[in-house]
Amino acid sequence: MLVAGVGRAGLAWGRRRCFAGGWDVIDVATPVFDFDCWDDSASTVGRVTAVTDRTLLVGGYRNEVWMVRDGRRLLIEKRYVEDPGEPNPMYPNLPDHEAAALALLGPHGWSPRLVAHVPGVVTYEYVPGRMWRRGTAEVAVLLGAVHALSAPRELRLLCGSAAEARTHADAMVQAVPSRVVAPLAGVRPAEVSAQVLRRRSLVHTDCGPGNLVRSRRGLVLIDWQCPGRGDPVEDVACFVSPAMMILYQMAPHSPAARHAFLAAYPDRAIVARYRRDSAAWHYRIAAYCVWRADRLARRLPEVADRYRRASAAEIAFIEALS
Repeated sequence: MLVAGVGRAGLAWGRRRCFAGGWDVIDVATPVFDFDCWDDSASTVGRVTAVTDRTLLVGGYRNEVWMVRDGRRLLIEKRYVEDPGEPNPMYPNLPDHEAAALALLGPHGWSPRLVAHVPGVVTYEYVPGRMWRRGTAEVAVLLGAVHALSAPRELRLLCGSAAEARTHADAMVQAVPSRVVAPLAGVRPAEVSAQVLRRRSLVHTDCGPGNLVRSRRGLVLIDWQCPGRGDPVEDVACFVSPAMMILYQMAPHSPAARHAFLAAYPDRAIVARYRRDSAAWHYRIAAYCVWRADRLARRLPEVADRYRRASAAEIAFIEALS
C-alpha cells in the first residue's frame, strides 16, 4: 500500500501499484502529497485534535484509507476491513500489530509516527517523500536497524527456520491445482536447516520498494499491517526477491545491487544465514505467487498474470542459486 507519502508537487495524481500483500487494484488515480504541502513543525503525537479536511484515497483490495488534515498536520487514517473470503497465507490484515510496530519504530524515524489507535482504525503521521528506486545499501542499513530491536510480544509468530519456511510454502502449493505448481517441484529444496532462532526480531514481511519512502529525513518503512516476530532473513529475501520487484512493476535487482545490499547489511550472521537458507525462503515467495495467481485468475486476470511472471522470475532465481 503506497499511501504514507509518494508524490511530486503538491497535490498530484498517482497510479495505483500492485504489491504482494494484496492491493491488486491498479492504474487508479490516487491523490498524493509531497514536501511542499507538509508542515512538520506541527507534529504532535498522541491525539487527533481538529480535523478540517478529509480526502478518501483509492480504496484498496482491503482497507479504506483517508488523508486527514488535522490543523496544520496531515495524517493517514486507515480503516481496516475484514479480509474477504479466504485468508491470505502470508499477508494478513492486522491493525493491532501495525499500531504496535508504529509505536515502537515511529520515535526512531523508521516508520510513520503513530497518532491514535482504536479497534479497526490506525491513524499515523503522513510521511512526505518519494517511493524508493535506488540505493540498496541504504535499505540494508534501515532493515538492519529495525531487526536489531526486540519485537513487541503481541505480534504474531512467523517462520523461525528454513524448515518452517519450506513447510509453509508446501502448504500453499498443496492448496493449488497440481498442474499449476508443477514448475515449483524442481526448485523445492530437499535439505534445509531446522535450527530455530533463539531470538526473534521484528520483521516487516513486505519490504518491497513500494513500502519504502525516501523522505527528507531518510528512508522510512511504511505499511506495517502484517508484521511479526521471526527471522530477519524473511525481510532480506523479500527485498532481494525478483518477484517482489516485478509485483511493484520494477526491474529485478542487478547482481551488483544485491551484492551491495548484502555487503551493507550490518549483522553478518544474518547474511550468512540468508546465504545458507535462501533457497527455502525464495521457494516460499515463489509458492505464494503461484497461490496468488491461482486465486486471482478469474477476478483480476491481468494481476494474476503479473504474479505468474513474478513466480517464473523467482523460480529462475532459485535455479541460479545452485
